[in-house]
Amino acid sequence: MKYYLSIILILIFISEIAAKNNYPIILIHGFLGWGRDEMADYYYWGGQKDLEAVLRQEGYEVYTVSVGPISTNFDRAIEAFYQIKGGQVDYGNEKAEKFGIVQRPPQKNYSGMYPAWDADHPIHIISHSQGGQTARMLEILLKKSFLGEESSLLGNKFTGWIKSVTTISTPHNGSTLVPIMLDVFPFALNLAPWFGGIEIEKFDDLFDFDLEHWGVERKYDESLLEYYKRINNSPLSKSQNLCSRDLSPKGAHEFNKTYTIDPKVYYFSFSTYATKAAKNKQTHHPDSKMSFHLWATSLLMGRDNNAPDSTWYENDGICNTISMSHPFGFPVKMYDGIPQKGIWQNMKKLHMDHQAVIGHLVSKGQIENIIVLYTDHVELLNTLK
Repeated sequence: MKYYLSIILILIFISEIAAKNNYPIILIHGFLGWGRDEMADYYYWGGQKDLEAVLRQEGYEVYTVSVGPISTNFDRAIEAFYQIKGGQVDYGNEKAEKFGIVQRPPQKNYSGMYPAWDADHPIHIISHSQGGQTARMLEILLKKSFLGEESSLLGNKFTGWIKSVTTISTPHNGSTLVPIMLDVFPFALNLAPWFGGIEIEKFDDLFDFDLEHWGVERKYDESLLEYYKRINNSPLSKSQNLCSRDLSPKGAHEFNKTYTIDPKVYYFSFSTYATKAAKNKQTHHPDSKMSFHLWATSLLMGRDNNAPDSTWYENDGICNTISMSHPFGFPVKMYDGIPQKGIWQNMKKLHMDHQAVIGHLVSKGQIENIIVLYTDHVELLNTLK
């Protein structure tokens, strides 16, 4: 009897080991994000600390894509696909004809971070802010074939290519900050709060807006503000082909109507907050976890009369916390320790602001805690069957 029991235990142990996967992790940045070769070794994922390198040292295969920092989710998802799989970026016949863009920018031809990507070699996606919307758009484009399109992505269907999607501080249902900023400030200025504490000189010298397909490349010795103004005066800003539409509550609602959840994919979401309710009021104001440069935007969101209701007042300085849990209308639950496919699983709510969660403007002790957060979650993804 003991012999058979030992055999059973060994088989269970072997099955648990076999259940683990070694699928690569793809990091997708949010609005105004950047790639690893930009910003003079100040990393979007980790700030002064290189999160990709840290995870690689732990034995995980990790890649960071660099997509259009102010582009639509459609453009960003296409760019992510070709950076991961490899090939010539193709924005599609229909879009090229409608807007007169460069359909296949020659400088956007990639060897591929993970050329083996397919249904037998899927990926895990970890995304921050708008990156979560981009990940969901990539899901849509992979599973849909568009009539008349010749590109390898838009002209074909690919199922089973994504194992899991993790979103962090993602405005799945939009951010009320977007319409506020668009109403109050001109285009060139309404991007400023997203810069955080990063020195503007770094943006001036080492930041690429990836708008070559629109023919709006930054000129030599053109300042950031001058470049903003030129974009503002171009047809680009008036065609709903910048991310402001996607990030607004109205645009996010429209996107969610086109989205479907995949019963074979694991979904996880982390929400962040750094505000507290005012005494005897429903409005919210920044607490001690909010970086000072985000106080102004946080206060605007915390008392916005145009918000759907007072549950939208809690925020992380950029996005409404309630919007981060899942796309409204889709199944959701609190993560109970047992991963489940086809449902959004809310992880613990994190008491930190929108940029601290990716390692910006935090202390050495805080960055170590953030690294633990990511390594623990990647280990969870590594166990998914």
